[in-house]
Amino acid sequence: MTDEFRISLDGISDRLTLYGMLFAVSNRIQTIGDSQFEDMTMKQHFLMIVLGMLQPHQPTLNETARLVGCSYQNVKRMAVHLEKSGYVSIVPDAQDRRKQRLVASEKFARVNAEKQAMADVFMNTLYRDIPDDELRSAISVLRRMDENLGGLYG
Repeated sequence: MTDEFRISLDGISDRLTLYGMLFAVSNRIQTIGDSQFEDMTMKQHFLMIVLGMLQPHQPTLNETARLVGCSYQNVKRMAVHLEKSGYVSIVPDAQDRRKQRLVASEKFARVNAEKQAMADVFMNTLYRDIPDDELRSAISVLRRMDENLGGLYG
């Protein structure tokens, strides 16, 4: 006998099921990710992934908040932590000193390179046995949900 607890989804709407599963999967990803880093959370790591994707552009905190999907204040708080840890610098924009830009450090590049193999294993595990057509369908659904909420694709 196992102590594993399972919830029956019989009778629960597909919309409610998807809504709940988005939170549950997100929480599991965060829990696994938080265990992989000593000096940052998974959300901070996601901020670094976004910053890495934008290189060599140095995004503003507002641009980063929009891409990450959270408030300016949350991105600023994460960026300050990453700056204290030596991963990024927060610098004023050359043309508009009210704007603050994120600049990746050498430590940022080194840690990204060191963690790449671990990230590849995680991604392979996360997407194991999911065909490309199903993946594209999931992206389409999430993109439309984001549009409905006025997010990045809206």
